[in-house]
Amino acid sequence: MEKFYISRMNTRSGISKYSYDFFELVLKEKGYIFLNSEEGMTTILTRVSSRDHVHIEIGIFQEKELEILMAMLNANYKNIAVTLHDPPLFKYPFVVFQNPLLNKISKFYDVYLNRFRQSKKYIEKIKYLYVLTHRGVKEIKSTYKTDNVYYLPHVIDEREIKVQQPANNNFVYFGFIGKNKGIEYALKLHQQLLQFFPEINFYIMGEAIGKNIEYYNYLKSTYTKNIHYLGYVSEEVLDDVFNMAGFSIVPFISYKFYTPFSGSLLTVMKYGKIPFTNNVNAVSELIEDAGNGFFLSGKIEEDVRMVSGVINSKALANEVSQHIYTYLAANHTAQNINKYLLN
Repeated sequence: MEKFYISRMNTRSGISKYSYDFFELVLKEKGYIFLNSEEGMTTILTRVSSRDHVHIEIGIFQEKELEILMAMLNANYKNIAVTLHDPPLFKYPFVVFQNPLLNKISKFYDVYLNRFRQSKKYIEKIKYLYVLTHRGVKEIKSTYKTDNVYYLPHVIDEREIKVQQPANNNFVYFGFIGKNKGIEYALKLHQQLLQFFPEINFYIMGEAIGKNIEYYNYLKSTYTKNIHYLGYVSEEVLDDVFNMAGFSIVPFISYKFYTPFSGSLLTVMKYGKIPFTNNVNAVSELIEDAGNGFFLSGKIEEDVRMVSGVINSKALANEVSQHIYTYLAANHTAQNINKYLLN
């Protein structure tokens, strides 16, 4: 029997970056062989037998991985582990249509009428179903009434964790650009902070895709003072951009149907940036308010006072920076992940 890891590492998605770290730091030393899902289902099924051990990364946009997984489950592969990145959504919608209206109807059916019943028969066939948050584990168990669900902490490279006491008052945003990210509130907050700290710059790292491109253009034309829209920033120059800031603003809205882990927040923390975010979804599992970050209230005047207080207190900022390093080293390194991995 062999061990195979099926995912992609060459895209700009958060799952792609996660896959690289998870394989290189955890699975490789366990003897897993990486298979790129882009090779196609026929090639992979020819290589992997039903007796082999398989670990697959699944998100609602991982179409090739989903196709491979469902083919394996239909063929009664028994030793399959899955990391589900968008719990409780397994495949959403379960039946995909090219027609936008039919696709909306399919989503409505899944959420309100079917309640993911079609996904349940596949979920039950998975040997180990890993989820990156405790809340996600709870939602999977509640939705599918299954016990093959386990918590697995998000992994980062311990060598990449930086302790950087804020050298300046600049801010950075890291993540995709979209209305569901709450970025416009971050921009409004920065514009208000300029009244008290006119020198503060805000560096926006991230790209918009599809219908969010129009929204991104709106942001760029509306919020302009001391704001630098950098688009997609490659791994090679991330250090340089993060070094230009001491703080980060990475807010979200409350997601209605799923609860993903925030790789964006973990990244800014890894680079030693003090995060300001909001307590929605599963963020509270990563951020301890006033410990290793700060929660925004969503009220501009109140948040301006809170953020200003942190900026003006170097002692507090330095203490939080140290707490960030301590938290990451204790919870998200490969050594810690191995305690939870069963396959």
